[in-house]
Amino acid sequence: MGRLGRGWLLMLALFAVSPAQAQTIQAMLGGHSFQLELVADPDSRRQGLMGRTELAAGEGMLFDFPEGTRPVIWMRNMQISLDLLFVDENARLVQIFAEVPPCAAPPCALYQADQALRFVIEVPPGTAEKLGLEVGDRLDLADHQLSPPPPY
Repeated sequence: MGRLGRGWLLMLALFAVSPAQAQTIQAMLGGHSFQLELVADPDSRRQGLMGRTELAAGEGMLFDFPEGTRPVIWMRNMQISLDLLFVDENARLVQIFAEVPPCAAPPCALYQADQALRFVIEVPPGTAEKLGLEVGDRLDLADHQLSPPPPY
């Protein structure tokens, strides 16, 4: 195999092991722009922000759940505190858990939705208060709520 062929094989191999670029959406929360990493499959939702040591202002994660899900979030193996925003299928804020601390060892507190809903948004701690977010607020999820929910 020539150098050109080996070069292409090396490039293909590097591409195959490189992590995929996470899908993001540009959302508006309380009139402020946020870049939210979208997680919609079971493994990505389970991983969430676990292991990350920082989350910049204006960044976060949007968990998209299958229809009829009543999400439960815990902070096991987290390195940072977060605000958890529980959001229904119409992008309406239905519950806020502010400044939720990490959990180093079980038993960890559980943060559960009071009802079935579609989304949970994780943002830096203090964001909900800083932006004046309140239950009942409508969030702009770049029309992501109009797309079908993920399968189970």
